[in-house]
Amino acid sequence: MYDQGRLIDFFDDYSPYMEDEGMKLYDGIPDSGKHHLCIHLFHCPVCDYDTQITIKEQKERN
Repeated sequence: MYDQGRLIDFFDDYSPYMEDEGMKLYDGIPDSGKHHLCIHLFHCPVCDYDTQITIKEQKERN
């Protein structure tokens, strides 16, 4: 399976350019911003299967 990126980036043409924390209000996970969670879309090109996987965001390194 290949990581296709954040699910919120697929909502509409402008969603990849919107503020991350604001878009997390629409991702379907309560408190995803508070708990630093991000839903990614994964795709299998062999069977053409898509699934959503919740990923814990990493802290930024200075």
